[in-house]
This record gives sequence, structure tokens and C-alpha cells, in this order.
Amino acid sequence: MSAAKPFRRVLVGWDGSRDASAALRAAAAIVGDDEGHVVALAVLPPVWHAETAHERSVNEIAARDRVQAPFERLNIELAVTCGARINLQFDQNRHIPDTLCRYATEHGFDLLALGRHGDGGGIAGRLGHVADAVVRTAGVPLLLVSVP
Repeated sequence: MSAAKPFRRVLVGWDGSRDASAALRAAAAIVGDDEGHVVALAVLPPVWHAETAHERSVNEIAARDRVQAPFERLNIELAVTCGARINLQFDQNRHIPDTLCRYATEHGFDLLALGRHGDGGGIAGRLGHVADAVVRTAGVPLLLVSVP
């Protein structure tokens, strides 16, 4: 009998970047098999600058497409080695760190994985502003991933 894996449900902060892709790859490797579930959560800011409902809708669709296309490419690649369910969800909020932490807690995730996005200089610079804020408030274990 094998030991149960501690991380069966992993939430990944998703923006389509290289660091987010590395976090999704790490989450898929951690979960690994058919029993696990990985959710990539794209938190999109509200569209305020649109003058009409149609323009707002077009801008929202464009924002979703910017993060969905890289997710779909990576998901096809991961399907070869990972049997876990991997899907993309969207939320709309200006406060990305709060949204990620709330979503992870409310939906019972075991782990939150993020790309660090920092560019050097000080702790916040090394982590990036979203990762820095999540480190301070996450209610679940956190994995920070970076691409060298």
C-alpha cells in the first residue's frame, strides 16, 4: 500500500508567463496521477475603460485569450506525462494576491503554486509584488517557482 500524497489539489496562479508555466509544470509533477487536480487560476482585472458593453465584452475576451492560449499549449504538453485533471479558471478582481489566497482556502486546495516574477533588489523585488503579498497572507502551503 502506498502512502497518500499530501498535495492532491493544487492551485496555480496563472498569467501565461514563463514563471507561471514553471509553476504549472511543478504542480503537475507534484500531483502526478489520475487522482489529483490542478487548477490554474487567472485573475483578470475588471475592464473599466470601455465605453460600451460591447467594447467591454471584446476587451474581456481578449484578456482571457491572452492567458488561455499559453495554458492550452502547456496543458497538451503536460497531458503526455501527467494523468491529473488540469484546468483553467477565471476570476475578475483588481486584488490578485487576495483573490488567489481566498480561492485556495475557499475551494480546499492543499497547495498554492506561484511563479515568483521578481527581477532582483530586495525581498519584494526577488519575489515580485503578487508573490510577496501571497507569502504574507496565504492560508495554505505555498510553492514559489522561478525560471532562471
